[in-house]
Amino acid sequence: MLYAAETALVQHRAFGDSRYIRSQLAVTYRRRLRKLAATMPAARRLADVLDDDAQTSPGGGGSTRQHQLIGDIVLRCAIQHAMRQVIKGDTYGLPLSLCAALFDAASAHWSADLPGGPLTAGMPAARRLHDSVGTQVWRQEEGPATLHALPPYPAAFLAVIEHNYGAPLATPMPEEMAMLRRGWDLLHTLLPRLAHSAFEHVQILALYTADGGWRGKASSSQFRVNGCIFLNRSLIDSPWWLAEHLLHEALHQKLYDFRHGHSLLVSGYDREDAPAVCSLWNAPDDSRSNYWDAHRTLAAFHVYVQLALLCLLAEQREDEFAPHYGPIASRMSGSGRAIDRARYLGEQLHAVTWPELGLAGRQMTDWLVDVLDVLDVQPRPAGASLHLLLDLYQRQSRKLELFLENGTTIDHRVLAQQAGLEMQATLAALQAGGHAQALENLQAQLKTSSASDWPQTRRIVLQALSNMEGKAENAGKAGNAASDIEKEIVREMVQQSSRQLAALGALS
Repeated sequence: MLYAAETALVQHRAFGDSRYIRSQLAVTYRRRLRKLAATMPAARRLADVLDDDAQTSPGGGGSTRQHQLIGDIVLRCAIQHAMRQVIKGDTYGLPLSLCAALFDAASAHWSADLPGGPLTAGMPAARRLHDSVGTQVWRQEEGPATLHALPPYPAAFLAVIEHNYGAPLATPMPEEMAMLRRGWDLLHTLLPRLAHSAFEHVQILALYTADGGWRGKASSSQFRVNGCIFLNRSLIDSPWWLAEHLLHEALHQKLYDFRHGHSLLVSGYDREDAPAVCSLWNAPDDSRSNYWDAHRTLAAFHVYVQLALLCLLAEQREDEFAPHYGPIASRMSGSGRAIDRARYLGEQLHAVTWPELGLAGRQMTDWLVDVLDVLDVQPRPAGASLHLLLDLYQRQSRKLELFLENGTTIDHRVLAQQAGLEMQATLAALQAGGHAQALENLQAQLKTSSASDWPQTRRIVLQALSNMEGKAENAGKAGNAASDIEKEIVREMVQQSSRQLAALGALS
């Protein structure tokens, strides 16, 4: 059944077939070049050669070589940045004169019958992630230290990175290259077809040190730098972690390519007053970064459904692979967590952000729900969310313990006050839900626990709330108003605790 799910994820005519997605992407970028052609002769010249190729290819989507050229990160950025300046009149990104030069360089690349795109043309094959995929691992060559001394495409690439992240990339060490390839080998062994399908959309993989704009990121990719994925070099010490994050970020790129050529979202989906989904497993902050717009919610849903498949297979085959790759331990999200988050996001897409999705976005959502139904053999009641809050609470409890173990000095009065607030909220939640036995057990534990031991209090709270979780979710399914009240109490408690942890620096 799991391998049948993989087949669906790579062969669905619209949502899974990478060849189709890249064909539509080529159509889209040729159309954009035509819009630029009236004012940019370089855009017209490039559009002419690509249109000629499309006319001789099946379906008009362009040849594989055209797909490779349009897959070039810098060329795509040049087209997008030129569109912003010519069509909208914005001052944005790469200057128009540079965009024109990049278009001409792409035309020359095509005329020379070179494979791939200009950015990777000079990169040696030894930098490939693997012989079976075209993805190159970025490495800054020794030599010119300034952007103007580099060839146009690498210089423009680094300028785009600086514009979007404000921090440099890292040069991988030999042992890091070896680890990246081990991660790919594991991913490819578990999900060979899905891995290849996702990496059809990744031209560059780059490492970074978690400073500046990279701070706090385990891995990253974004719509504005389409075709490139980024990994935190300090975290790539496990093939299991790498397998998950390689697939995670590559799937984002696949969705971004799909979005360029389809009605994934409606115009204005990102306006300030647009509906947003709260990702309950993420800590709240002043910027409300745990509230996601329709695009981010759909992107996360798209990933979590497919990560659930990866994790299910990894867990089934861990004993087989552990001698070579080591134990999974806590280096993967786990199938339960991936399924829980996917289920919640699927429900929220329908309940909260449905008006912000285009026709393709709605159909993709329903298709992914169908795939999830195959993977989720023991679904929770509809609307269940308490377990997501407790997941955040548990993860932050471990961070708090490590924070205090490092010798950090905190006023005991602060610890006691926060412990008291969380315990009072838990007692109120149990009382609101009518969990008499759990309430009695918790009150008995209070008599033997230290009022100033915040980590111990959190362990007691987590146990009490975990024991009542199933009953609360089932009561909610039956329309029990008391269940809604206790879930809201827990939500307020977890989020207030998160803010306190952040204020103390325990979440940095």
